[in-house]
Amino acid sequence: MDKFNNGKFLGELESDVMEVIWRSAGPVSVREVYVVLQKKRQIAYTTVMTIMGRLTAKGLLKRKDEGKAYQYLASYSKDRFLTNISRQIIKNFVSNFGETAIAHFASELEKIPTQKKQELVKLLKKNDK
Repeated sequence: MDKFNNGKFLGELESDVMEVIWRSAGPVSVREVYVVLQKKRQIAYTTVMTIMGRLTAKGLLKRKDEGKAYQYLASYSKDRFLTNISRQIIKNFVSNFGETAIAHFASELEKIPTQKKQELVKLLKKNDK
């Protein structure tokens, strides 16, 4: 599974749970997520339930009552989530390291191939709307 956890935003298991939910076609139960994760690792059902509760408390999942079990849905698409994380990282970066860090960041951007820069500009324009 893709990893995007960095220790601050999501732990490894939270990341795995979110990946399962983002890949699902609609709302999923704890059991459905558990079954998918069980294929890759030894994990307890109650652990998955706890993690999904934490993700709900963090606002990353929405939970709705469906009879005896909850159904969970991602609050944000993966792209939107990564955009939000990126914004927070950059905000913290600027706040903690100031203009010198920004200058070094800009010099690193100069090393990126032209095609990749064009993709980044498109992405910036898309997210600016």
